[in-house]
Amino acid sequence: MNSLKSNNKSDKQIKNVDGLTTNQRRDVVLSELKRKSKIRTIFKDCEASEIKEILDRIESVFEEKYAEETLKKQNHEKMQERAQSILSEMEEKGIDMELLQELQFKKDSLSVPPPKVKYMKDGASWSGLGRRPTPFKGLSDYELEKYRKLKD
Repeated sequence: MNSLKSNNKSDKQIKNVDGLTTNQRRDVVLSELKRKSKIRTIFKDCEASEIKEILDRIESVFEEKYAEETLKKQNHEKMQERAQSILSEMEEKGIDMELLQELQFKKDSLSVPPPKVKYMKDGASWSGLGRRPTPFKGLSDYELEKYRKLKD
C-alpha cells in the first residue's frame, strides 16, 4: 500500500517537472546538486558504477567548458593587446579619438541618401513606387500630376 502512495507522489513530481521550461529544470537540478545531503538522497539507490559513469560524464563536460573558457580568455587578451598597440600607434602618429569620431559621423551621414520624393500631398510623400499611400489613393494619373514635386 505504501508503494502505491509513493508512486502517486513520484508521478505528481514528474508531472510538475514536465511543466517546467528547460531553464527552470536546470535551476532545479543545480539547486539539488549543490547540497551534499540532496546528492546522497538522489543517489541512495544507485550503484557505485552508475555514480562513476555520471561523474565521468560531468568531468568531460567540465573539461570542455574549461577549455572553452580558457580559449575565450586568451582571445580576449589578444584583442586587448591589439587594441592597446593600435592606440599607442595612433598616439605616435598624432591621431586622437575625436578625429576618428568626426570621420565616422561624416561617413554615417553621407551613406544614407535622402529618399527620392516624387509627389507631395498634405505632408505625405510618395516616390511613385510601390503601393500608393492613403492620401494618393483614388486619384487618377491626371489628378496625381497636380501633386508632383518640382525638381530643385
